[in-house]
Amino acid sequence: MVNGTGCTISKEMKKLITKGMLAIVCGVAGFMAARFGIASAKAASAGHLIAVLVGLVPAMVVAIAVHEAGHALAGRLVNFKLRMYVVGPFMWDKEETGWRFKWNTNVNLFGGMVISLPDTTENLARRFSVYALGGPAVSLFFALFAFGAKVALGAWGVDHATTFGSSILGIFGFFSLLIFIMTAIPFHTGGFYTDGARAIRFLSGGDTARFELLLMKIFSSSSGGVRPRQLNLDELEEAQALAAKLNAPMGVYLLGYRHQLAFDLGEYDEAEKYLIDYMAQVENIPPGIRNAVWLDAAYFYAVARNDLQRAQLYWQRFSPTALLPKAQISATAAAIDLLAGNFPTAAEHIKTALKELPNMIDRGVARALKERLLRMQKQVALPI
Repeated sequence: MVNGTGCTISKEMKKLITKGMLAIVCGVAGFMAARFGIASAKAASAGHLIAVLVGLVPAMVVAIAVHEAGHALAGRLVNFKLRMYVVGPFMWDKEETGWRFKWNTNVNLFGGMVISLPDTTENLARRFSVYALGGPAVSLFFALFAFGAKVALGAWGVDHATTFGSSILGIFGFFSLLIFIMTAIPFHTGGFYTDGARAIRFLSGGDTARFELLLMKIFSSSSGGVRPRQLNLDELEEAQALAAKLNAPMGVYLLGYRHQLAFDLGEYDEAEKYLIDYMAQVENIPPGIRNAVWLDAAYFYAVARNDLQRAQLYWQRFSPTALLPKAQISATAAAIDLLAGNFPTAAEHIKTALKELPNMIDRGVARALKERLLRMQKQVALPI
């Protein structure tokens, strides 16, 4: 008979085994890289070594870019729409007027990220699995391609150009292979799941797969333009029950949706309750997007409670990042300025927020935000 304690031990053992496997893989990869580096260094000139060292970072960035492109391409195969592409310090964001380049200053996202959204909720489990596995599959393909090209280049003879090219191909192949291994192994940490883990969760069936599917349906519906008060409450409640049953860290996002739903309905006491729970679990949210919680809090207390002191308290805890929509940031600044009586400044923030609304990824929240912004606009006596 397996009791609750036994299940906990089993889960911890799985985590230890996975971490052990990951450590072994990284150790073997590091050992092979060291051997490759030592062997190359013995046969290379000083100038060649310097050139290779300079090429290390670009090779790594290209390997990450290729991996993320794999996700984007797989997304296109299953009719997902690409909205954001991040590689190291570079970010491309799809706005209403087209693609816009931005500098990514969030070091937590330097490992790369792609956001692609489904056009419908049909066959989401299979489609998200294909999307998740696209990155590792392309990384493996290019790793094999790079190592094959390295061998072919070596067969042409040895000179400075071929030696340098062979070294760069080897480095690129190594990084691509390492990325494949690191993302294909089922593992999760810090609220993030590897691509392999996410695909398995979608296809495994049972409560885990159902929870993942509900979470993606809610996210996709909101991103597709369903405003918070029109979200499927039954699915939200089912997802919350499963999150509690599975002790799923991703359940924290459901509190955010419940807060937005109640806020949109004008049920401020209920909205505040979910907001407090949301803030209490902020540590379950990756650092790169954690500031969204303080932004929501500052906005809620300014708009719903007219509480300038608490709004400013959470506004001071908030730090803007490239991932957080400018419309929400400007709307919050406007609400706080309005409470403080700074009407001219509030008016400018409202104009900026309205201009940036079409660029929000979450189009459902954008619809609710626009309604409130137009009300604020009347308060500062601006023409609509």
